[in-house]
Amino acid sequence: MPTAHAILAPSGSSRWMHCPPSARLCSLEPQKDTAYTREGTIAHAMAEALLLGAIKVQKDLRAYDDEKRLEWPEKSAHLVEMGGDALTRCFNDCEGEGLDPEEMLGIVSEHYARHVWESYLDALYRDREAVLLVEARLKLDEYIPESFGSSDAVIIYGRTLCVFDLKYGKGVKVSAVNNSQMRCYALGAYLGPGELYDIQEVSMTIIQPRLQWVSNDIISADVLLDWAEDELKPAAVLAWEGKGEFSVGAHCRFCAVAPRCKALLENAAYLPSQKEGLLTDEELSEALRKTSTVKAWVASLEAYALERALDGRPVPGFKVVEGRSLRTIPDQKAAIGALEKAGLSEDSYLRPRELKTISDLEKLLTKKGFATILGAYVVKPQGKPTLVEDSDPRPAMTSAKDDFNEYTKND
Repeated sequence: MPTAHAILAPSGSSRWMHCPPSARLCSLEPQKDTAYTREGTIAHAMAEALLLGAIKVQKDLRAYDDEKRLEWPEKSAHLVEMGGDALTRCFNDCEGEGLDPEEMLGIVSEHYARHVWESYLDALYRDREAVLLVEARLKLDEYIPESFGSSDAVIIYGRTLCVFDLKYGKGVKVSAVNNSQMRCYALGAYLGPGELYDIQEVSMTIIQPRLQWVSNDIISADVLLDWAEDELKPAAVLAWEGKGEFSVGAHCRFCAVAPRCKALLENAAYLPSQKEGLLTDEELSEALRKTSTVKAWVASLEAYALERALDGRPVPGFKVVEGRSLRTIPDQKAAIGALEKAGLSEDSYLRPRELKTISDLEKLLTKKGFATILGAYVVKPQGKPTLVEDSDPRPAMTSAKDDFNEYTKND
């Protein structure tokens, strides 16, 4: 799968569309290879191996009977056989990273590859000439200078184009609605492999298998092209030239230069127009809207300063010291043996057995089995009152004070 990154990559479009000058600045920063990025790379390679293997099997089936359809394999052994050598390499990479290959295979297969494959089978029933493309190369340079990339999976049938994006991390849920990255993928697929088709409708789907989250957005091809012409292209030109205004927002979260950004510093040092007295309700509201961005910036600033200091380039006035640590007993088996030898009873040094977490029990029993055996015993208490902006889709509590009092009684 492709590993190079364009200066104006679709994955960073939310950032450089809102803050055009950040693109050139971020391009000068070295790409960080972390355990999380390596894990994501392996998961994408595994998904690619599974889907390419399924396409080959389906092609062989249709060679004998055009009506044959490959049902997604249930057993791990069948998945491994279908994935072939490419999947074997993924297993080896998992072991090299200390990851459980069988666990990753189950997650990627059940919650991503199966979803894409069954979407493809549905497309085949609608259109016998439907195609599934894996790691489809995107054509974007008409709207984004020197941009390139690939889409995890693309399905084209009739007048419909579908793009799928796998996000393997366990971070926050991401919506596909008005998502610039997904629209860039859709645009690149429309102008690339979709150019031979009369595409009228575009479907964009984000799948986050470890969160069991799927988000979809459907728009017309005309809406996509209007967005590309009116919003994407002007922002891309500014970003490519390093022009435009710095802008602070949620897009700063993954900005490589956030710790050194003066706009974020100014945002954090917000002062009302009147420097004396107390904040008005309007000023309090404005300050609250900044908190999530400020918290993220402060965390990135501290992490950056620590990294510099550990690299021998401390920020003036700061140094690295040893932090507080807790005592541990790494070899618990040997410790238990020593306690037994001392003649102590097990009850005096061992905790009583505890029920595993709900997540662990669901893995053990499957969701259906968990619901059947333990569903009647599960209680979901009322969530703690949380302050959010009006744009949050969750309904407001009917009476925040009364609900909070009820929460504290149940706590």
